[in-house]
Amino acid sequence: MSIQVSELQTLIKPIQGSNQTNKQEAGIQFEDVFNQAMSFLDETNNFQKQADKATLDYAAGKTDNIHEVMIAQDKALTTLQLTVEIRDQLLEAYREIMRIQV
Repeated sequence: MSIQVSELQTLIKPIQGSNQTNKQEAGIQFEDVFNQAMSFLDETNNFQKQADKATLDYAAGKTDNIHEVMIAQDKALTTLQLTVEIRDQLLEAYREIMRIQV
């Protein structure tokens, strides 16, 4: 469930290649980035679910460790903020590509 920095760099780093890269190779690269993004979204969702469960457990009296609850909530918040930032960067890149005149 941990997020590796190298995984995040591949999501936000633009795909670079030479002009000789064919469309099939570019398609494979996009597929890899897309799959990593989807797994990152799943991981973000899992952190949100863990935070909700920890909060409910604390409210129900099943646990008295507020530290674990706060850590779970902070992890969920941090991954959500990162996900939103990545989304914003991808949308900005898409808008920039759409502004390119052919």
